[in-house]
Amino acid sequence: LGYPDQALKKSQEAVALAQELSHPNSQVFALSFAAFLHQFRREGQAVQERAEAALTLSTEQGFALWVAVGTIFRGWALVAQGQGAEGIAQLRKGLAAWRATGAGGYLTHYLALLIEAYGQVGQVEEGLTVLAEALAAVSKTGRRSDEAELYRLKGELTLQSSVQSLESRVKE
Repeated sequence: LGYPDQALKKSQEAVALAQELSHPNSQVFALSFAAFLHQFRREGQAVQERAEAALTLSTEQGFALWVAVGTIFRGWALVAQGQGAEGIAQLRKGLAAWRATGAGGYLTHYLALLIEAYGQVGQVEEGLTVLAEALAAVSKTGRRSDEAELYRLKGELTLQSSVQSLESRVKE
């Protein structure tokens, strides 16, 4: 609703309560959505910390879905902190694991994270390929919550492609 500080406070309270209850599924849920919130706030280190904590617990408990989510967010965090190749590898690994669970929700958001990562490392064509997949998923499922972000990323990648093309011509 536009109150990121309030959201952060509630997220911290949720993580603390889940830890107090010592209920692993609640802990992983709270940690994963805390990573989600930090990602929206563009806080790479905080995303990585929450994702790593969620990954550790998910792995111990055998929560395949949450392992996938933690891997995706760890990948995004690595890219955000300048480790593009490793981050993209983690994002792709997490997306494959997510798909293997049969889960459908949030796919376009996770694809948007990969598209953004490709843009950050200058792999525009790869980003546009994933973007086409994400837009097809929106069309197929009718889930439009990430559609505006996908079109924003399309604009960013298109601009980046134009700049790369122009730079290439200038070098010739």
